[in-house]
Amino acid sequence: MSDTLQASRMVSATNRCWTQQVQESPADDRRGSDVAVPVPHEFVHRPMTEDILITSWQRMGHDHFSVIAQWPHNHPYFTPNHGRHHPILAGETIRQAGLLVSHTEFAVPLGYHFILDDIVYTTDPEHRVTGSGPTPVTIDVVCSQTRMRAGALACGNFGMTLRTGGRVVVTGQSHVSVTSPAVYRRIRGERITARPVPGPLPAPVPAELTGSADERDVLLSPTGRPGQWLLRVAPDHPTVVNPANDHVPGLSLLDAAQQAARALTGSASFVPYAFATEFHRYAEHGLPCLIEARRRASAIPGTTTVRVTGVQDGAPVFTSTLTSFAPLP
Repeated sequence: MSDTLQASRMVSATNRCWTQQVQESPADDRRGSDVAVPVPHEFVHRPMTEDILITSWQRMGHDHFSVIAQWPHNHPYFTPNHGRHHPILAGETIRQAGLLVSHTEFAVPLGYHFILDDIVYTTDPEHRVTGSGPTPVTIDVVCSQTRMRAGALACGNFGMTLRTGGRVVVTGQSHVSVTSPAVYRRIRGERITARPVPGPLPAPVPAELTGSADERDVLLSPTGRPGQWLLRVAPDHPTVVNPANDHVPGLSLLDAAQQAARALTGSASFVPYAFATEFHRYAEHGLPCLIEARRRASAIPGTTTVRVTGVQDGAPVFTSTLTSFAPLP
């Protein structure tokens, strides 16, 4: 699953002090706010400032970094539910931290494409949202299996430990490959010009069934078959769609998976503490993508495990395995 920003310049590691420099600037109209200014959107491939979770970073060793993030409390999409942070917020934080380190510390030029092979994380099921402001998060990033090409990262694994208030709340990892614009054009062919298809959306499943805050955030449309839905993505959704992407973003697929798991179990209390996703191919714009969810035997008593798959044009797109402490209904 590619993650791309349409730009083409090198990033200097001297930008690592961006947050402090902006906050201290008298021209910053947000001075005095308790919300830290995020890093430039180019570093995390997020065009909307409100979607940027990372605020600063620091190199601790050759392949070891400390990254600071904030989890929003009043974000229009990453809305806490039943006192818990949005189920894919941890995954999005891991994704952004990996992109940031790749650009700023491993010399990946902006405009290069990141192919996300997988993302796996486990969260603390007892962690709850506290207070009314953003939650500060410290991320310990350790890079391994790194391979360099022409002085820049070609592929690598990012292992991460996320803490709030000194307490570990997430552990996870993601493996990515990096490709140049020229190679990506050869890979994508005519699809490189594809963009979200405007037009009316199919009917959604009820928002309360998927845990969505709003009907517009529902990523599933009923098919009339138990455990099967069609992927439903609003082409102008400000968070789950990047207008520059030539395919459906991985964020949409992650959230579709957790929505499908909730819809299958029929339980609003199904909040996955373990979430593993493997990406097999690109999810293309304009083609139906079938989302299917099935219960699987769980190795841990008192938990529910759901396997979610995405299939498009007869080929697998992604596979997610989600486990929650929520009991079966």
